Amino acid sequence: MRRTKEAAENTRTAILTAAELLFFKKGVSHTSLEHIARHAGVTRGAVYWHFQNKAHLFHEMLNQVRLPAEQIARHISQCDPNNPITGLRHLCAQTLLSMGADERKR
Repeated sequence: MRRTKEAAENTRTAILTAAELLFFKKGVSHTSLEHIARHAGVTRGAVYWHFQNKAHLFHEMLNQVRLPAEQIARHISQCDPNNPITGLRHLCAQTLLSMGADERKR
């Protein structure tokens, strides 16, 4: 059972990754779910299994992009109010390291 859940999550991630790349390259209106499926190496049915339509897929992709912004806000709220520059310096360093380690963030 665990493998099936893991495989489903891998498929969902592949679809989201393909969608992000194609939406960026071609634009949302010029990208079909068929294109996304082909680029992700899955069937169109797999795309519909995980997402109701292109709008739902786009919304889920945006949620992934927003998460880092929430992490930044949380980090800033935890910084020492007497020394905000040190907190911002640490945040910038973490962001650069994260971008270097993750091709999608670049």
